[in-house]
Amino acid sequence: MRHLYTSLLAVVFLLGATLPGRAFSLMGPPASWQTSAIGYNLAADVGAPMNLSEEYRITMPTLNYGYDATFLNFFGSNGVVAVEAAMAILNAIPDVRTMSSTLTEFPLQAIGPANSTAANLQIRDLKSATLSTVLGQMGLASPERWVFSLRDRIVAGNVTNYLVIRRNFDPVTWTPTNTVNSVLYTYTVRDPVLNQATTFADAVESPADGRTVNPFLSVAGVDDGGGLAAGQFFTSLTRDDFGALRYLLRFNNVNTEQITLGTPGAGGSGITLVPFDSPFSFPSGTNGSNTISTNLPIDLARRPGIGKVSFRSLPIDSLLGINILPVTNRYTDFYYHPTNLYLTNQNLQRVSTLPDILFTAGDLSTGQIVISNGVPVAVPPLLSRPTSSRWINNAGLPGNSSIGGVGTAPGPGVIPEGDGTSVAIPIIFDTLGSARINFQSGGARFLDERSAVLNGVWGFFDTTTIYSVFPDGLTIQDLERQLYGP
Repeated sequence: MRHLYTSLLAVVFLLGATLPGRAFSLMGPPASWQTSAIGYNLAADVGAPMNLSEEYRITMPTLNYGYDATFLNFFGSNGVVAVEAAMAILNAIPDVRTMSSTLTEFPLQAIGPANSTAANLQIRDLKSATLSTVLGQMGLASPERWVFSLRDRIVAGNVTNYLVIRRNFDPVTWTPTNTVNSVLYTYTVRDPVLNQATTFADAVESPADGRTVNPFLSVAGVDDGGGLAAGQFFTSLTRDDFGALRYLLRFNNVNTEQITLGTPGAGGSGITLVPFDSPFSFPSGTNGSNTISTNLPIDLARRPGIGKVSFRSLPIDSLLGINILPVTNRYTDFYYHPTNLYLTNQNLQRVSTLPDILFTAGDLSTGQIVISNGVPVAVPPLLSRPTSSRWINNAGLPGNSSIGGVGTAPGPGVIPEGDGTSVAIPIIFDTLGSARINFQSGGARFLDERSAVLNGVWGFFDTTTIYSVFPDGLTIQDLERQLYGP
């Protein structure tokens, strides 16, 4: 018996040595119980962590993106280069059906060696902020933040009870886990937490080994770029980011979904069948007789994951003009036919007159509260992006998670693309530039230049080279004079 016990320990040790811990978190609109009092739906949040089968995902294989005049005026062509570098990383993500079962072909660490000059000058990487924010808009939540979370806070007499759950899942086994990219996490319940405009209770995570600098942060974990220090940057996605996308977009992840139909020939108002006289049209599915008579696609059906999302850049000139040229995206839609449940397909198209993702710029200097050396300080946000409030909960559709079609479950759901009349995902980068933050607290006064907290600026760099500092045209010498004087 002792020998068997020892052998089992050896097996467990070997498994632990060959299968490093990893995890991902899913995002969606907050459920009714996910309130700000227990750490959800805070001012800067896109959404809240979802359980398995409650995920929200993109269903359009190609999304269009572009830049408006405010972005081009502030960031210039060098800003476009930085954003394009982020979008190139996203476009290089392979179809999830080609990923290995263990995901070992992907790195646990994606933070490159820091640029010390950029760190000293408080320069933050525009490319990395773009990369992490777009992942958030694809339905990925921060696994580092949601390793542990509160399900409830109950006060009984003089005793306050906290129910702690995990919303962090292993990308291979899908079991809840307390590791992210091989880093083990623990938690401490704090009540109240004093790092927002309001107080709340939360299970606050920290690495179990006590490390204060974590090079294994997931890209999804720093949604608006705020989790990266000045001078840090991402070179790729991490293994857990790839695992999250595989869970969302895998073919066997079948949910009932409804596509937004458009009027044939109208354009910009929804999805239509590819015209039969188009060279892109070819025989498809068992939907043929129906589509010939109605000229409308099957909209409500059980659909698998699409495998990959690609991003297509719209011409810059078209976004600066009064009239934007329509862009047509064509794709093959796989679905299980409602009448016979056979897997079939139809050839669809969407005509867009506005980008799905628009990169823009503006003054976002209204402060949010963070803790600096134990003191609450109001600092400007790095960027603004849409919340998940516009995402569509499909729990009420037949075949999804709710019972009897009631639709009370938090998901599953979809992240809608643009409808031709508005931009679905405007991402606004702050244009405040270099600034100093002064404050006073508890009689202590930090109101002169020497005691100010420096606020950073946007840039684009790697380990050895700072390619750009923004606004476009600002030089490193200019920034040094602004921060440290002539």
